[in-house]
Amino acid sequence: PHYLNPAGLKLVGLTTIAELSRLHILDFLIPEDRNRAREECWPILMRMGRWRGELVFRHFKTGMPMPFLVDWFRIDHPRTRQPMNIATVSRDLTAQKRSERELRHLNETLEQRVVERTAELADANDRLLTQMVERERSDLRLQAVQLELFRAARLSTAGQMAAALAHEINQPLAAVTNSIHAVRHLLATDDPAKKGTVRAVLDEASEQALRGGQIIQRLGDFVTCGETEKQIETLPTLIEEASALALAGSGALGIRVSFRFDARASTIIADRIQIQQVLINLIRNAAEAMGGMERRELVLTTKFVDSEKVEVAVADRGPGLPKERTGELFRPFVSTKRDGMGLGLLICRSIVEAHGGRLWSEPNPGGGTIFHFSLMSGLTLGELNDG
Repeated sequence: PHYLNPAGLKLVGLTTIAELSRLHILDFLIPEDRNRAREECWPILMRMGRWRGELVFRHFKTGMPMPFLVDWFRIDHPRTRQPMNIATVSRDLTAQKRSERELRHLNETLEQRVVERTAELADANDRLLTQMVERERSDLRLQAVQLELFRAARLSTAGQMAAALAHEINQPLAAVTNSIHAVRHLLATDDPAKKGTVRAVLDEASEQALRGGQIIQRLGDFVTCGETEKQIETLPTLIEEASALALAGSGALGIRVSFRFDARASTIIADRIQIQQVLINLIRNAAEAMGGMERRELVLTTKFVDSEKVEVAVADRGPGLPKERTGELFRPFVSTKRDGMGLGLLICRSIVEAHGGRLWSEPNPGGGTIFHFSLMSGLTLGELNDG
């Protein structure tokens, strides 16, 4: 070697150019790369005039290997064109190689983390699927228990109404019995002129028998056991049937019932039996609240909210709810009645919420209480536009 610039001297651990005189070119390389440089790289350089590639230098003081990008090129004599010198431009790759190693390590670490994370996500997904299956099973069990609770509440209400219904049924039965006796008497006289009277009496007996059958059918429908089945129902008819069943008997005598139906709130999407259960509970509560009151008025109202929702209200003229108990109405086992279980309103709220609505109360401005609950409207957009 004839010359090495200051940067080169510093890189390989030499102090002065004078130190080059005792060195061979191959002394700059680690032993492992010397044969490759002599037998592979040098012949290409002499033949082609240039060689470019990577070789590993060594630091003369520490012996540490240093990767370099080497660019050798041949310098020929201007007259003879014979090789005269070899020049090289070399660049230290230590920092680059270190960065490449770190990058490979990061890539390997990242790949490992991706594999581990993928496995964790797969496990989490399996756990989530298991939880979803368990949740579905729990929901099904909860629905079954809820339906049983609703039915038990209906049976309890039906038991409370038994005496009143017996009175209601006795009236048409007594009328049928009296009609039969009258017909027997008329037939015994064998008077042809009285055939029209016999026919009229039999028609009346038939109507009374149908009335008794309707009462029994209503009670049977009310305590029926079956899965929740929501469908489009006519709201006014549903309310009228529920009020007739709830107010059956002498306990409802003197109560004036008013219906205020919004024509736009004519249909709902609901389970008829369950919504009638809510109405019967609220109506019977209202009737009991007005016991002993001079003004006994019950107002059942429907209200159109929008194409997706309607509201039903049950308003009484009772003494109203104590302010300190208002916030506890829907808590289990809390009741304003002396012998109440405190589950009726809780069950009503559960039914309404299962239908996508809500149940709430407020004071009646004229005295008493109003219970409101919302339901899904059965009115389609087409019907709304037509209206």
